[in-house]
Amino acid sequence: MAFRSDLAAQTLGQTIDALVAGWSAIDAETRQKIVTLIRKHGPLIGNFMLYNAMNVPGRISALLDDLWLLKTVLPAPAVQALQSGLVPADPKGWGTVGIIRVPDDDRLALLRSVARIVDFRVFDNPTKLAAQLDSLVDSRQDRLLEGERAAWTALHQAFAQGGDAATYIQKVAELLKDYPAVEQLIAPHRLWAPQPLRQAEITLPKGMIAGPSRDVAPIDLPFAPPPPSAGSERSVAQTMLAAQPPAGGGVTRYANVNFPSKVLITQRLVPLVIQIALEHEAWSIVSADESSMTLKLGDLTIMLFAEGFDLAASFGGLAAPGAVIANGVASARTVKVQSDTDAEPVVYLLDPQSAGIKQIKLDFFQFGRNILTLSFQSTVVTDPADMAGLANVAVDRVLVQSAVLGKDGQPPDLVLRVVLSADQKTLFYILHSATDGDYNFKPAGQVTLTADPQTYLKGTFDRLSTLAKLSSQARTPEQTAAAKRELADIGINLYAELIPPELKAEYRNKISKDYAGKGLLITSDEPWIPWEMVRPYEIDQDGNELYDDPPLCEKFQLTRWLAGRGAPDLVKMQNGVWVAPPDNLAAAQDESDYFTELRRRQWTIHLDGPLSALSEVDTRFRDGSTELFHFACHGNFNTDDPNESRLKLAGDFLRPSQIIGQRQAGLRKSKPVVFLNACYGGRVGVGLTQLGGWAQRFIDAGASAFIGSLWEINDALAARFAKAFYDRLWGVGEFAGKPPQPLGQAFNEARLAIKAEDEANPTWLAYVLYGDPQGQVVLGG
Repeated sequence: MAFRSDLAAQTLGQTIDALVAGWSAIDAETRQKIVTLIRKHGPLIGNFMLYNAMNVPGRISALLDDLWLLKTVLPAPAVQALQSGLVPADPKGWGTVGIIRVPDDDRLALLRSVARIVDFRVFDNPTKLAAQLDSLVDSRQDRLLEGERAAWTALHQAFAQGGDAATYIQKVAELLKDYPAVEQLIAPHRLWAPQPLRQAEITLPKGMIAGPSRDVAPIDLPFAPPPPSAGSERSVAQTMLAAQPPAGGGVTRYANVNFPSKVLITQRLVPLVIQIALEHEAWSIVSADESSMTLKLGDLTIMLFAEGFDLAASFGGLAAPGAVIANGVASARTVKVQSDTDAEPVVYLLDPQSAGIKQIKLDFFQFGRNILTLSFQSTVVTDPADMAGLANVAVDRVLVQSAVLGKDGQPPDLVLRVVLSADQKTLFYILHSATDGDYNFKPAGQVTLTADPQTYLKGTFDRLSTLAKLSSQARTPEQTAAAKRELADIGINLYAELIPPELKAEYRNKISKDYAGKGLLITSDEPWIPWEMVRPYEIDQDGNELYDDPPLCEKFQLTRWLAGRGAPDLVKMQNGVWVAPPDNLAAAQDESDYFTELRRRQWTIHLDGPLSALSEVDTRFRDGSTELFHFACHGNFNTDDPNESRLKLAGDFLRPSQIIGQRQAGLRKSKPVVFLNACYGGRVGVGLTQLGGWAQRFIDAGASAFIGSLWEINDALAARFAKAFYDRLWGVGEFAGKPPQPLGQAFNEARLAIKAEDEANPTWLAYVLYGDPQGQVVLGG
């Protein structure tokens, strides 16, 4: 009998499924025979060097032939699966089907299916890998449990006495499977075929089949080993390249901006000139240091927002592809950053429309990401006498963090840019989507605020804090239902008051459908609005409901950022600390216990803690090498002066106003992720001279991401939120062996995890993440 080559892959897949389903009923001798056949044929099917469209079905058929010889002892479903792929006894009407091609994805899926019975993969250079693994475990013995340490010591001694390297790797991988660093070291070196066979295409005589390699470990893993890791098909060189962190280098350029600090309202065609140049120009902004930018070579797009001006014309470079054209004029233009010359100047001609102080913003984009916002103000005057003292505008100093991944990074799926007017009474909305190109700097309306946002929201936040104190056990069913309605009403009211008709139309017609579940970054000049709980709801003129959607933080992977330097696309974590004063509540202690266990299992990141004294935290702020600060403690928000809001430590308090000087210098070097799992950790207010509060201070100090809460949170839910977030971010717990999730995904899934526990408690809505939703986390050095 022979098997149809066009059905070979399908037949083997169905047979393996049947064998897996009936494995417990197969006798031990037959199981061993099946395992032996898979060890023999698996590497031949998996050899991508020898693989081609014509010979892979033959290799699959060879395994089917050998399984067919066992048909009398196989389960009936497996025999039926084999029979379904046989060439008919009467081949009339069946004919040659030509060259059979098995798509590579199908072949890999088949290999993973076969590996459910026995992990037949091998290791490239097992001797070297075993030595690296031995050294890794030896340096982390203090993290092992007593029984694990004793078992590993026995394996170590056997290997040191000449034991088989591949066997040692397999057994250590199984023993220490709860330690992600072990699998992270081994995974890139697992191959479907032995290395000598993979390189033998031109040396093997025709028809010769290589025998099994000694690198195949003569032991069986448990019946259902983890699926092969992604990338196991790659060569050693490819794997080593992929493991290297992307280079973040670039060229230093200066943003020379020329625009008058005063404009007479009767003037027309007032030129705003921007040039990205090799040298600083004296007429530009405050100083050369403050105007410097680190850019990669390639396209740079400049988008203009000018409050109180009409854009009459623009030129220089090219109109940004697909950008919205207002009055036939492009508000966004693209120039080239080259290695040895200035970029072409971009000129916008502006016509003033009303008197007063006006806000002007220049957003700079590379590789779809907003890497910098330059802000300045110009005063439009009506009396020529007021033009005395005319000078160039002054631009606020900002830090620039280049897009490290460049064109290889994925920008946020959708950006909502929120610009605040100079008098802080009007919000202007702009949509941009670099990934899909649906929106290219498209204006989406404006809203005038009728009250001071902080005063307006204070009562709401106080009410939400009260609701957060009640656990699900402390509420009656009626109170739970009422709390859910109240949360929905607050969100719907925010949507009605903050979202202009133009943006509502975009949401109704496109955003709600095409961007659901995707990354939404709100880059805003305002720090007060709880965008996370805004709940889209709209009815038509007749009262018919058009949509009733969940809050934005549930509908999308929502993150936010304060306009200035762009949100980093790459977040490095090698050293971290957790801060948990000893007088914390039980839930916060549970959070600290989690970090203690995390320190034991997570070898890639060096974690210290719990810290409790201000002096300990202060030392880590200053050292410039701590890339994670997690605070599990009490805090409050000072409405009168946000910079004097406090985190309670052992015997003292930490305030935003203390993030200055050497502390700020150290944070600027380390660019940490800061997580304040404390009441009011995310609140931002207006300080003496600028936006105050924790989020603003840490972002100004160079933080790569900041997490906090907008109101008081439930302690038990807060601890569970932190665990869910870090499990996903670092690939531990139930996510062990999986790559770290992007910031937005890990944050969103953690939020929804605590929502599922208690939807009526507003803790799941309180958390805010300042960061890039697509931000990639790199663990270790």
